[in-house]
Amino acid sequence: TKPLGVGILSTAQKRGLLKDEHLPMMIKQVKTLNKMGEELGKIKGVTAMTDVTGFGLLGHLIEIAEGSGLSAETYYDKLPIAAGVKEYIVQRIFPDATTRNWNAYSDKVKFEKGVNVMEAFTLLPDPQTNGGLLFSVKEKAKEEITALLKKDGLNNFIEPIGRFIAKGEKTIEVKK
Repeated sequence: TKPLGVGILSTAQKRGLLKDEHLPMMIKQVKTLNKMGEELGKIKGVTAMTDVTGFGLLGHLIEIAEGSGLSAETYYDKLPIAAGVKEYIVQRIFPDATTRNWNAYSDKVKFEKGVNVMEAFTLLPDPQTNGGLLFSVKEKAKEEITALLKKDGLNNFIEPIGRFIAKGEKTIEVKK
């Protein structure tokens, strides 16, 4: 329910490198509560939910997948990414915890050919400060979830970023 990369943006700010145009979005994101979690929790088709915080998207997705006895496919090209994040990644600006996160779970992740792996190594384990909600839903609840997201002005988060699949060799498969 929020774009990825706020850890990268806040690191750029701490280093005095954040561009002025990226500051308002970063501040808005870290101040925005995940109040939608209460509404999502009332929907029977929601099967798991967590906020994306210190372990990054990959860490939290691994927790859900392993807790469910499944693997997950993530569609890299469908991930919502905050404005400016990719330019900071190119400059190798990222929190120190990103590397610790990646080292903790890299053996559970497989990348499909065509994914920008160097970028993904930085973005997917990026520790988020007040990141968005990551949740899974049964297919039959998709319309109800879509309506709720639209009602709350979250039209940019309607498209699924992946799906759970039968347990495979790796817990997460990052696809293009």
